Amino acid sequence: MSLLAPSSWLRYGKIANFFGYDGADIQRASVGRGVAMSPTVSIRNGERVQIGDGCHLGQWTSIWAGDTHGRIVIGDHALLAPHVFITASDYDFDAGDGPVMDLPKREADIYIGANTWLGANVVVVAGVSIGDGAIVAAGSVVTRDVPAGSVVAGVPARVIRQRGAAPGVSDHRPEAQ
Repeated sequence: MSLLAPSSWLRYGKIANFFGYDGADIQRASVGRGVAMSPTVSIRNGERVQIGDGCHLGQWTSIWAGDTHGRIVIGDHALLAPHVFITASDYDFDAGDGPVMDLPKREADIYIGANTWLGANVVVVAGVSIGDGAIVAAGSVVTRDVPAGSVVAGVPARVIRQRGAAPGVSDHRPEAQ
């Protein structure tokens, strides 16, 4: 490996190899018309990534499809704020006690609906569907499906209200007396 290669950087006096994390798979992804994408967006296994028309992908957003079959589909006009991380695979840490990187991976498709908004620093894990028009609050970790039109927040993310409902009103907790 050459020190001049774009995947190598000198940091803190050490050579760090970021090979495969440079967004090189963007050209293999299916990208709709009118998509605005920061130059720092990273897409892995782009042949399994579909981004709908009119989407906006913020700085340092990572969209990592599975190595063999985990697809990521993002609907039209979705807004992904900076530092969103979407991964269609993870390590099956229950499969053994060895080094995590040697364990088999679990892969599952991710669907992000049309007209959704994922706030800054949101994490979406394998197998999740986010319904049309949903909003995911900044810093949330989405570990299960999100209903259409809902607003979710937290770690793990949970529904706090429906879009269009008055602020402070929730379908999932009683009103204050």
